[in-house]
Amino acid sequence: MKKMWLVLALFMGMSATAHAGLMIEPYLGYEMGKTTDPDGKTDFVNMGLRLAYKTPVMLWVGVDGNFGVSGNFKPDSGADATAKRTAYFGVVGIDLPILLRAWAGYGFNNKVVADNPDGEWSGTAMKLGVGFTGLPFISLNLEYTKDTVDKTSGTVIGTDNDLNHDAYMLSVSLPLVF
Repeated sequence: MKKMWLVLALFMGMSATAHAGLMIEPYLGYEMGKTTDPDGKTDFVNMGLRLAYKTPVMLWVGVDGNFGVSGNFKPDSGADATAKRTAYFGVVGIDLPILLRAWAGYGFNNKVVADNPDGEWSGTAMKLGVGFTGLPFISLNLEYTKDTVDKTSGTVIGTDNDLNHDAYMLSVSLPLVF
């Protein structure tokens, strides 16, 4: 009986502070990645925005738009290129009461466009992220993204569809719930 009262008290305490609502989370991050076939490195300065519905039980579900406003593709052989990234993810996450949060996402539209020399890859992506929310209003985040490339083109990348890309992004975000 005591355990039942304890569980009920914990549930009531958590539900009193939890509320459902719209989460708007802008973020700014720095992404570092590695490609194979062709071998090389990428780096991007990313801006993004997550829009989600936050449930009363700490879960949230929504969309994430990631826009690499400036970046570089540096193949091991050949000329370096400046690049821009655009990706749209469906995301699901959880905000834990111990100052941590975690999320996973599926990128249904993922594109990197290089210029001078030209090149492009597109496909899908998967992402996993964790965040630390111990600071007032902001979250410090680490994300891992794995791209699945369906289509490539251009002189810097070529037309070989065996391109693989893995990246890590450090970001700071402002999760606001209304």
